[in-house]
Amino acid sequence: MTVNPLNHLRREPVLLLLLALSAGCAVVAALAARDSVTALIGALLVVAYWAIERLAMRVGRRGSFQWAMAVALVGTALRLAIVVGGLVIVALVDRSGFVEALVSFVVVYTIYLGVRLWRYPVARADRASGHLPTSHRGNSL
Repeated sequence: MTVNPLNHLRREPVLLLLLALSAGCAVVAALAARDSVTALIGALLVVAYWAIERLAMRVGRRGSFQWAMAVALVGTALRLAIVVGGLVIVALVDRSGFVEALVSFVVVYTIYLGVRLWRYPVARADRASGHLPTSHRGNSL
């Protein structure tokens, strides 16, 4: 069984957007005569963040509520460690390129959060009653 990466990109439009934004950050940094490699690294940290978040969502669905909470907490700590660790490594290796990495991370992460909220709204009010929806067990949000 072969895996076609183009099929994966079609199923994951957010990944395609993040990769395009990462390339865009590198191009903008190059046009501004800044360090495009560190800008690309900063933007790709959002791709790593997204990948860990997707993995945690898939693994968390497979068990009980306690399992899901444990996976969510570990995933959050791991995402934070990857992002902060990546930015610290960039700062230690190339201090002058840290600004590009940080700015590209913030720009791509902000766009990612907007897309994530658009794709997965936090709460939708029931239009007929004006109440928040409840889960299948009858528990309120």
